[in-house]
Amino acid sequence: MPYLRTEDSEIFYTDTGPGTGPPIVLVHGWTADSVDWSWLIPALTQDFRVIAYDQRGAGRSAPASSYDLARQRADLAALITRVAGGPAVVVGHSLGGAIASTMAVEHPELTLGVVVLDAPYGADPARRPVIEAMKERLTTEEPVPAIRSYLGATWFPDTSPDWLATLVFRRIETLPAATLHDMFWGMWDDRDIAFRPGTDGYLARRECPVLVIQRDADAAAYEESTFRHPASRAVVMTGCGHWLQIERAPEVAAEIRAWWSTARPAR
Repeated sequence: MPYLRTEDSEIFYTDTGPGTGPPIVLVHGWTADSVDWSWLIPALTQDFRVIAYDQRGAGRSAPASSYDLARQRADLAALITRVAGGPAVVVGHSLGGAIASTMAVEHPELTLGVVVLDAPYGADPARRPVIEAMKERLTTEEPVPAIRSYLGATWFPDTSPDWLATLVFRRIETLPAATLHDMFWGMWDDRDIAFRPGTDGYLARRECPVLVIQRDADAAAYEESTFRHPASRAVVMTGCGHWLQIERAPEVAAEIRAWWSTARPAR
């Protein structure tokens, strides 16, 4: 099995291809691992060389000393440089969307384009008390019931298959409480990406094409207001839960392929 050695971890990844286009790197969200991409990978291999990895401390990757976004971004940069062999399209779900968007800002030379799936960053400041309360709960309580109540019904609506919540929470059981805590803090303590209005100018520094797929129309409109590349687009996908790359894999793949057909650089 392939692993990439970084300064303080070993990152497990898969490399599926060859495809006819550039490498595309899939970055999963909080509480998850690269299994989340199993429904999407087959549809993307027609157009891309698909690389999916487990973030530090998740799945088959080794625990690490830090989980802040700068370290997460360094892992992704190493993967793009040493495995993909050059710039890549980066697809991020949830926390992975934050990693992907900051990658576009901090490492534009490695980022051909960014796809963000239902990411929570750029939150309204009114949500800060909820986030701070969750930080405290992850410090003092058992993580599974705390996360279950935090995610709530909106992340698993009645339209979501019953097995999806089972998959998510069984994986949470395998993760150390400290890892779950530190990954959560890593995103919400990042002043560039966590809350508006700080995110306004930061996201506007994404110069590459961006595709945002959100379940919430207001969140999609906010992202759209930060776009700078003419090929960027925002899509609202209703009637599904937070793990839309699982529930709506064919539609998500179709949106990515259609977007890239217009966003890819001219040869």
